[in-house]
Amino acid sequence: MVNRRPPSVTRSTWWPKTWTSAHSGRSRSWAAIIAQCAAGLVLYVTVSFTVGLLSGSPVLGAAVSGPVVLGAVAIWRRRTFGSGASRPVSEQAREAGFWVFALAGLMLCFLGGQSLAVWLYAEYGSPVFDAAQSAQSAVPVALLLFALVVAAPAGEEALMRGLVYPLLRRRWPVVVSALVSSVVFAALHGNPVQIAVALPLGMLLAFVYEHVGRLWPVIALHALFNLASVLVPVHLVEAMATPVVFSTMLVGAAAALMMLYPARSDGEREKKTSSPQT
Repeated sequence: MVNRRPPSVTRSTWWPKTWTSAHSGRSRSWAAIIAQCAAGLVLYVTVSFTVGLLSGSPVLGAAVSGPVVLGAVAIWRRRTFGSGASRPVSEQAREAGFWVFALAGLMLCFLGGQSLAVWLYAEYGSPVFDAAQSAQSAVPVALLLFALVVAAPAGEEALMRGLVYPLLRRRWPVVVSALVSSVVFAALHGNPVQIAVALPLGMLLAFVYEHVGRLWPVIALHALFNLASVLVPVHLVEAMATPVVFSTMLVGAAAALMMLYPARSDGEREKKTSSPQT
């Protein structure tokens, strides 16, 4: 979600048994994967739309749907993985350098995505984005901040990184799963201006999730991203809204993603963790 301003564990050497069972049999079928992804998306859209329609405030719809989806996905993850984590934390994510690159990538995604969004808006406009901005300006600041910094990050990350991404990973490699889940994540925002912001962010968060297997780190990063959209001066983003600047920022974000890419494939990690300790 873009703000109201201009688009501006425990260490373990064994895979949990529930991780193996969750990846076997019917749970790996495309029918099961698509059905579960669709159920999450329908829940998110239905709650958001219904509350927004009844209250007359799409912002309130987002504020309610976030916690609802987070709770539903948390239950699903407990039933599927046996805990809130889908896998052990990777060796890369145990090092401080990983989080330095994650934060640097987050900053570059923010500056590149926001400046591209401003440029797109200036060039082509967006009635849907204008309507979203109008709805945000009509609600109390406290509700808007809750929706932007708490509810939206919690609900969107639960849906996309907590449900859709791990389901896609049952059949697809990291990059494809990250790209598809990020495209769905971006499309939920409903207009090109916000899609420009959401797409690079989605890729970054998918790569981070691949390493940590938990929701709270990606929720925190998403919340930080949305908070920056409130705090960063509008004129700074507008000054950067040129093809040269946003292209440079997005190339830098891509470089950060390369540094965050898992060092080993799932097969290699599983082989290592399934070997007896010596």
